[in-house]
Amino acid sequence: GTQMRSPRHLLSFGIAVPILYYLALLLGSAFYPGYSHVTRYASELGAAEAPHPWIFNSGIVAAGVAALLAGPGFAFALRRLGSDRLPAVLTGLTISLWGVAMVLGGSFPMPDPRHGGFGLGLPLLVAPLFLLWGLRRTPDAGRLRLFLLVVFLAMTALFAVMMGVGGLVTLANVGLWQRGNALASIPWIGIVAYALRRRLAR
Repeated sequence: GTQMRSPRHLLSFGIAVPILYYLALLLGSAFYPGYSHVTRYASELGAAEAPHPWIFNSGIVAAGVAALLAGPGFAFALRRLGSDRLPAVLTGLTISLWGVAMVLGGSFPMPDPRHGGFGLGLPLLVAPLFLLWGLRRTPDAGRLRLFLLVVFLAMTALFAVMMGVGGLVTLANVGLWQRGNALASIPWIGIVAYALRRRLAR
């Protein structure tokens, strides 16, 4: 009935997160002559000096709202698949908090100090671990668990690089590293939302 439909319905917002984010990135840069994905931060697409900052900002606000709504969907889905309450709640919370950080990022463009979302997006780094914990008793979820482990390792490594570990990030390549970081930390939300939705439908 409707109870079955509600978490699946919320997971659809999770599937939309990477789509909305990359639409914002691609459309924002398409309308920014001379913009470089290699040397520039994504946030510069929404800064005051961008020709059409509203394109990127409204897109990441939309992605943030989608993540905010998806969080409870992840929690419901994990509970339905036999997870304990704590990992389910922590998974949903980290995804929703990241959504709040994205809404703040789009609402307060650089260089506003609120653009960073007060660090609310940082717990997303451990969301794959909470999911692994929640799915540990779920039958035939081996591939999904392996995917989450790879995502966690990639997110952690790229976050460390972005924080200056290894001295790999330079002004000449910061955009590329940031794109890599986003690729490790955003698409998986949609992929896992889709995988959980399919499981609930069975």
